[in-house]
Amino acid sequence: MTRQVAFSVVLLAALALIPTAKAQTYGCEDQLHVPPPAANATTFTPDPQPDPLEMRALRYAALATTHKLAGLASYYSRSLDGTLTATGEIFRNRRLTAAHLTLPLGTWIEVTARATGKKIRCRVNDRGPYAKKFVLDLSRAAARALGVDRAEDRYVDIRVIALPGEEPLPEDWKLEPVATADTGVVTAQ
Repeated sequence: MTRQVAFSVVLLAALALIPTAKAQTYGCEDQLHVPPPAANATTFTPDPQPDPLEMRALRYAALATTHKLAGLASYYSRSLDGTLTATGEIFRNRRLTAAHLTLPLGTWIEVTARATGKKIRCRVNDRGPYAKKFVLDLSRAAARALGVDRAEDRYVDIRVIALPGEEPLPEDWKLEPVATADTGVVTAQ
């Protein structure tokens, strides 16, 4: 029992030495005093919201790094007209559609033929081409609109303009790169 009594006495002495909560300080919070705003002080305005089209274009640019978006284009055979595509819709050679191996089905792309400089907008609705030298399979209408069906050079550049379920970016919209003077790094404007 003497141990318990000794322990109780030590505990009471320790409790008596602890200051009360009113006297205790908690660091810099006690010393923080914010003066009232002056009459002529400028108010803080947060940065304006980023342009939604710019945000989409940046997202598409990030997507482009994971997919092959330049190379040779081929076009569908006439015998495939009326067959089912990977999306489940019926393929029609008269429509502006394309097949790509990795882009999400339903993605809208802008295809530019390097030989002719012509551009079209079409939707990816199928998978292919399965020949390694080609990057895109176009419908006959798309190939004719680009001039790829007649040109010797079938090289095309592809730009994503909408993901599935989104409206395509306007035709005149461009993401302008801006180079910073001190670092030379190109960033979006």
